[in-house]
Amino acid sequence: DHLKEKILLRSILLTCLISLFAYTSYANGMEREVDPSFTPQIALASSQPSKSKLLKKYHYEGGLQLILEKRFEEALSFLKPIWHQDPDFRRTGYLIGYAYQKLDRVEEAITTYEAYLQKDKKDYQAVFNLAHAYMATNQCLESIEAFNKTLDQKPDYLEAHLHLSTCHNKLGHNFKAEQHFKVWDSRITKNHLKSIH
Repeated sequence: DHLKEKILLRSILLTCLISLFAYTSYANGMEREVDPSFTPQIALASSQPSKSKLLKKYHYEGGLQLILEKRFEEALSFLKPIWHQDPDFRRTGYLIGYAYQKLDRVEEAITTYEAYLQKDKKDYQAVFNLAHAYMATNQCLESIEAFNKTLDQKPDYLEAHLHLSTCHNKLGHNFKAEQHFKVWDSRITKNHLKSIH
């Protein structure tokens, strides 16, 4: 039984690696043809939790690698099956939202970040990215609320101050816009002066 389980785990790992290899490898300078409808199937192992978890791990890491390579559409094909099966698995929702944002699919990014943040309210980077997505769709009030939540969690996040200044300026809140800009500007200047000395 132990040997059978070991063989099955190796088979699962090999399947995941082959699918990742098919996306990234080249043979004799020619890109290998990939079936565009191929999506790694995590559900096949769902009846065996230990194998399912292993598959999710490899799909997650494959999706993360594709994001690092800026291959966002392909990353979604690795990450979305995990998200549908187990929304709590690592930062899958964050990565999907990020990929949507990079693909300019802002509404889908917003929906994904909102769902992800229901599970993990402490991910300040996801809150910041959600605020940025709101800003891109001219939802200034929602954007301000999310940027403020970012600062609640990470007070030294300078970009949040800069974007808050922009949002408040759009809404005609000149005093608040100026306050946030001054915070951003003074810290940037201070950091610049430190780097010179």
